[in-house]
Amino acid sequence: MAHKQKLKALKSIDLSNAKLSLAVVKEYKKDRVSQYDVKFVKIESKLVKRLRGIVLAKINKSNTVENYTFDCPEPEEDHVKSINYSETDFHSILTKIEELNPETDTIEDVEELIKAKAYVIILRIKGEIQVVAFKNIPENWKMKNSKGLIPLLFNDGQFEDLEQDKVFSISSTVDIIYYDEVLFILSKKDFEKGLNFREGMIAGAEEMYKQADELNLFIGIDILKEKVGNNQRYLRKIATIKNLGHYKDPLFLKRLEEICILKNWKITFDNGQIVITEETLDDILTLLQNKRLHSELTEQDFDVESVKPV
Repeated sequence: MAHKQKLKALKSIDLSNAKLSLAVVKEYKKDRVSQYDVKFVKIESKLVKRLRGIVLAKINKSNTVENYTFDCPEPEEDHVKSINYSETDFHSILTKIEELNPETDTIEDVEELIKAKAYVIILRIKGEIQVVAFKNIPENWKMKNSKGLIPLLFNDGQFEDLEQDKVFSISSTVDIIYYDEVLFILSKKDFEKGLNFREGMIAGAEEMYKQADELNLFIGIDILKEKVGNNQRYLRKIATIKNLGHYKDPLFLKRLEEICILKNWKITFDNGQIVITEETLDDILTLLQNKRLHSELTEQDFDVESVKPV
């Protein structure tokens, strides 16, 4: 089923009486690979109602969907991006959730809450998980630990110092909603942060460099590697280039050389190799992303951030 149909199916489900539970997600590294622990948190009925309202409001407001790409813009108010959950770390998190019992596998120590990376709101019907909403831990999750801030409660006309109390807060929104093996993304930035997409982009960049070396694609590839590093903006560009794969197409590269000469774009080639310089690097990355486009209306060329075929 296409993601558009899955969003429609999600919006048609009656979740008003679904059993709700809350769990926190803790991340740790093993051989530089992210691993996840999940523990449930017992919650009272008033909070259940509020959490349900947060999730249902986001589902109801989501009306259009497009596939997530590395270079896609942030989704607008009624719009979501989508990706198969198996392409992300959420697959590991969901596996952990499915293995646990919400009644017994629960948080026992407040330190487990403090160390959490995210929390998830799980909705079940007849014991089966239907929807999972994911939220990165807000900056003010543990107000007691906020530097320079003293948490206060205004009660009976006076402030009370909560320094000794265990004060946490829940956001009024979520970043991702899981349904039927698809993630519907409400915040691109928090999705990428929460599910470690930067690490995946770095690994993808290393693979692309290796392929470029095997193809003798560039002269001056060290300039590219140094510029990209772990910079999120440049990693997106490399990820898009790798995903499109134009750099592996001899016909595309031949046409690229011809157009660069025709348009006088100052990009040089040496026996078919693209010569990278500090001055031309950004232009080269734009062209390999196929993001320099020609307007038939004005006869002008434009560099664009995101492209969508007509």
